Amino acid sequence: MYKWSRIVVDKCINGGFPLLLMGALWLGLWLFPWFHEYLENPHWGHNFSESMAFLSVGLAYFNRRFLSNVFALLAAALIIPVALELLPHNITAVASAVLIVPIIIDIIVERDRQHDLLQPSQPGAASLVKKYLPCFSYIFLATLALTYFLIRLPAGTWETNPDTVVFDALLLPFVVVLLIEKLFEKPGRTWPALLAFFTGMGIMIALLIMLTDQPETWPVLIFVLLVTCVAAAVLIVSREPGLRRQSS
Repeated sequence: MYKWSRIVVDKCINGGFPLLLMGALWLGLWLFPWFHEYLENPHWGHNFSESMAFLSVGLAYFNRRFLSNVFALLAAALIIPVALELLPHNITAVASAVLIVPIIIDIIVERDRQHDLLQPSQPGAASLVKKYLPCFSYIFLATLALTYFLIRLPAGTWETNPDTVVFDALLLPFVVVLLIEKLFEKPGRTWPALLAFFTGMGIMIALLIMLTDQPETWPVLIFVLLVTCVAAAVLIVSREPGLRRQSS
């Protein structure tokens, strides 16, 4: 049990998991129970590209390959024209979906490769690119909140629902935590990953609680709460057996 809990902690309890889960659940809600709202008002189409940006960055987080990070960066960069509605939402949604495909292919193709495809030939440059590409993706995710507070809200956007305001407000500190996790990652140092994981899961829980007036969000809230509780339990089990005995 201890061995398996350590694997789960090392592989899953990090900032990438809430990014991946947030993108997948956000996209799922708009593809299914809320899709009729998009049909009635195409303005809501921005949710497709924005959710897929989070999904792409989350997938690239776990793949940790050069090409995946490049495509995730492109998907995250689409947030700016999407948030400002500079392009039709159907075009940006297709572009975001197209960018996810090579990430998935890259996950399969590079599964057992020792070196990343098309990465810089110099080890130092490759290491720097691999470290900082995800950081730029996180910054582009933050532009979703920045464009909302600095441009759309002063311009008089009609999207002033409390959940929208809270999400954009919480996204900025979440991105800061993701940057801390990436910039301060070190073998054996677990607190940045734990901070990023529980910050992301906490944001989802808070937003879903705000949406409890919509019954279709209840199963999603229960799922996110369950995942968070399981993660906390796994963390307890993953502690060194000696430490557990001392604390008891």
